[in-house]
Amino acid sequence: MEIASSDFLDAHRGTWIARRAPEYPVLNVHVGEVDAPPDSVFALLDSPDLVAPGWHWRVTFAMRSAAGKLFGWDKGLRWHARQPLAPGNHYAFFTIDHVAGPGSVQPPWEVGMSVENRLTRALMSLIVEEANGGTRLWNVTCAVFHGRLGRAYWRVVRPFHNLLIEDSLSLIRARARRG
Repeated sequence: MEIASSDFLDAHRGTWIARRAPEYPVLNVHVGEVDAPPDSVFALLDSPDLVAPGWHWRVTFAMRSAAGKLFGWDKGLRWHARQPLAPGNHYAFFTIDHVAGPGSVQPPWEVGMSVENRLTRALMSLIVEEANGGTRLWNVTCAVFHGRLGRAYWRVVRPFHNLLIEDSLSLIRARARRG
């Protein structure tokens, strides 16, 4: 479910993404409840297929990648194979900038990442916290879009972005149920 960014920021001021959020004019926040303990949910984040949680998303990303190459939006950007969740590694096409997980701090735990191309500079964070006997999982995206083309791009991709995030949250819920 998408929620108001102010609700997230008020409750999570100490997170990596909340500290960075003032640099970005766009803040998009989704939250989902997962019926599993936080450490199990955090372990499920170690899967780059969450960025494209289904064949239709892989097709969508292939078309978006083709457009990015054709129009020169994504110079130097590439999709990486699975890498451990550690700063400096990659999560699909994102660079992992921050990890605070089990063993390092008490929940909420967080994986923060960044990406930049000609159209946008963005951060995405996955935050895992204990809630209601299970886990609350947040997906927070901060972005600045470059010029008119970048802002138009966001208007076009935002509905897809929101659906993609919701599908990723659903995939994590399904994987948590399977154990």
